[in-house]
Amino acid sequence: MSKWHIILISLILSVSGVLCGCGFRDIDKRFFVVSMGVDKSSDPKKPYHVTLKLAIPAAQVAAGKSNSQIISQNADSIPEAIRVMKAKVDKEFDFGHCKVLLFDKKIIDENPKTVLNWFVRRRDIQGISFIAIAEPSSKKVLQINPKSERLPGNALVFAFDETTNTSTYVLTEILNDFYSKLREEGIDPVLPIIRPAEKSYTIDTAAVYGGTRLKGELDRNETRMLNEMLNTSKRGQINTGKGKEHFFINVNRFSNNIDIITPANQRPYANIYIKVEGYVEESNGKLSTNKELLEHQRKASLDINLRIEELLKHLQRMGADPLGLGLKYGARHGSGQKQENEWKEVYKNLDFHVHSKVKIDGSGTVY
Repeated sequence: MSKWHIILISLILSVSGVLCGCGFRDIDKRFFVVSMGVDKSSDPKKPYHVTLKLAIPAAQVAAGKSNSQIISQNADSIPEAIRVMKAKVDKEFDFGHCKVLLFDKKIIDENPKTVLNWFVRRRDIQGISFIAIAEPSSKKVLQINPKSERLPGNALVFAFDETTNTSTYVLTEILNDFYSKLREEGIDPVLPIIRPAEKSYTIDTAAVYGGTRLKGELDRNETRMLNEMLNTSKRGQINTGKGKEHFFINVNRFSNNIDIITPANQRPYANIYIKVEGYVEESNGKLSTNKELLEHQRKASLDINLRIEELLKHLQRMGADPLGLGLKYGARHGSGQKQENEWKEVYKNLDFHVHSKVKIDGSGTVY
């Protein structure tokens, strides 16, 4: 055997030794973390109460057959809590399947950048993980095991996944986007609020940020309207009118466009153009003629104008800008510190002119 053959074999053996070293662990030596929560503890010296939901593999995959284990720990930091919790289990933690991150209001309001620092630095934490606020605590939410759950932790993932849950009340946010918006001038993040309810979850409200601090909550209808403005692919329903004039429109298409106008020596204003197309899903009155459909379109447009304007004014009073109006202003006037200061004054005095156009394609099927 030549000298070069000996050198080549030695290199192959040395590389194989590195690849098969302590960096790799068999699947039976790992605990898969499927979701994680961080709450504010009652101990000022150990302010972080970290909770992990660990998946327990099962031979049978079926609804109601999922098993999981919950462990928690108080610590002065998130990585310290993780290190202490490793002493409570017999396997190494694997965060590659952690798709849901929950926080209580206190911990995510005080200094969200500091809290999220560990998550954005860890290479095995997915940037597309769903992030939400949990009430009354993330531990309470993670302890729920819905009967419909087939795999540990999947119920929460499916609740936020737009391919499985198309509800317009469920507003979603992922880790990378949330962290970017915290650092970005001109747009503020929004987080969904999740609450336990009868061995399941309720996700129909949201919390709005202004800068890096929580500014307030949106109710169910405000959350739905904001979600439709942010995610125009969402297909919801619009209810309008009262009494005999009350009817529902099932939305097939929704689009919006916003322009910021700053005329000289006049109050600045925003033109919001909204287009809605759909069909009548329910109606208390007659819809037998084209004239009646046109009248319903007109009334629906007026209701939408009023509701969207009230929502925008509410966000303005809170000092929150989740629609990114500041980015639109900066795109036209510049993005320096001077323009950012100008926008803060403009936003305080901004008027909203909402122009919606509703088109009803049909009155539905009536037998």
